[in-house]
Amino acid sequence: MTVATINGLKTIRAIPKPGQQILSVNLSLVDFIQLSDIAKQLGFRPEVVQVAHRTRTEIHALLWQGEMLEAPADLADKIDQLAGLINPDAIYSVRGRSYADLVQSDSGG
Repeated sequence: MTVATINGLKTIRAIPKPGQQILSVNLSLVDFIQLSDIAKQLGFRPEVVQVAHRTRTEIHALLWQGEMLEAPADLADKIDQLAGLINPDAIYSVRGRSYADLVQSDSGG
């Protein structure tokens, strides 16, 4: 299946590569101006991107993307604060996992 995307708008993968992390907010569920103000207060610089899922594309405000080991120490606290200020269903925080991680979690380890 081919998913439509918008030319000229940065596209990020819905599932990041192993070791990578994404924090974004689905803009169909929040007001962008309000989110932008809140994000800036929390120290983020939002960037409008499209998130390409297997069967759909969503428009998000990307707040943070990078290596999990390089994530700010207070990222989890900022996500909690964000969830208290906007619709928490709009928050998209996902980490890429390696095959070894998947096998380990499936085996209960």
